[in-house]
Amino acid sequence: MVLSTGNQVFTNLAFYGCSTNLVIYLTSVMHEDNAAAATNVSNWNGAGYITPLIGAFLADAYWGRYWASVVSSFVFILVSKQ
Repeated sequence: MVLSTGNQVFTNLAFYGCSTNLVIYLTSVMHEDNAAAATNVSNWNGAGYITPLIGAFLADAYWGRYWASVVSSFVFILVSKQ
């Protein structure tokens, strides 16, 4: 239980830390205007909130816990290779 709570704390720190600095990165390095950078960060935050709900639905309704972990790991590997 303690390990899971610690993992959740660091995950939340990384998520909110990245979203705070992402606007600065998009405006200074990627040369986007503030409106486009804010829209991109909002879309990123929305994707971060909705994907666990989609995964939970698929795990409960179709795949089960094991196959949901396998499929999500495979998707993560495919996306991180790009």
